[in-house]
Amino acid sequence: MIYNYFIPLIHLAPPEGYTFSQAIPVEEIKKLIIGKSAKLEINRKIICNKKLLYEKNGFISFKNNKWFNKNVACFSWKNQTKNNNCGYIETHINLIEGDGFKSTSAPGFYVSYTSPNKKNFISCGNEKYGNPRVIMQIQEFGIWVDGYPAINVSYKNSTTYSLIIINPYKTVSNFVLEINSLKIKKNIKVDALTAKKINFYDIIQIKEWSGQFYIYGKRRAIIYLINHDFNKVNNISTLEHSDPFRAELTFQPRLQYLRNNLHEKIKTMLK
Repeated sequence: MIYNYFIPLIHLAPPEGYTFSQAIPVEEIKKLIIGKSAKLEINRKIICNKKLLYEKNGFISFKNNKWFNKNVACFSWKNQTKNNNCGYIETHINLIEGDGFKSTSAPGFYVSYTSPNKKNFISCGNEKYGNPRVIMQIQEFGIWVDGYPAINVSYKNSTTYSLIIINPYKTVSNFVLEINSLKIKKNIKVDALTAKKINFYDIIQIKEWSGQFYIYGKRRAIIYLINHDFNKVNNISTLEHSDPFRAELTFQPRLQYLRNNLHEKIKTMLK
């Protein structure tokens, strides 16, 4: 199939004092272009509490195996606001001229978050929609489920985690945060076009704890986890993403098992 866009990407906006830097991998995108020329529009929007804080739009062209106006692939933004509100960055890459793309998924890449006096860290983005595992989940279970296996809260070591729930869609969403080992279930409402931050210590009220959590609902959200200083949320160690509850088969169908055995025997005979 031929496509004229990549699925939009969602990244967490940088916390106060940090600079977000993104370099779209155009040399990898080149491999997905059909034909010898193309013109791409790259749009970034920074959104916080339903408000558009910043938008940048640009065009980049590909012709005769070369990129023109290549600097448009790079983008940076420093958060100079004086609050702890969370936001997100939405990146669109659309084909304006050309025959098309071979895929709707842009090549994977990392973005960086840098600060002159704090630890720097990197992160990957999330596609806004079209995640195969999410589609399989909802088909199989009727709900979206994400989780993370290693939350660590330690007042003694001055470390905790905060959960970031990004709702980049136009509908209000309701979720349930579940910590099974502590018998905790918390209902969470996230407005459209917003990101909500929740410190795990505020939920569990235990100074020393390690464990896992699940979050689920009828609609999907984009989940990030910030490992940070117990008392200073912007003193960050790492930014991590959650993992989807897998809906793949937990058994191997008999026909697949027989076919794999036959392939192995043929390969052994040909050696």
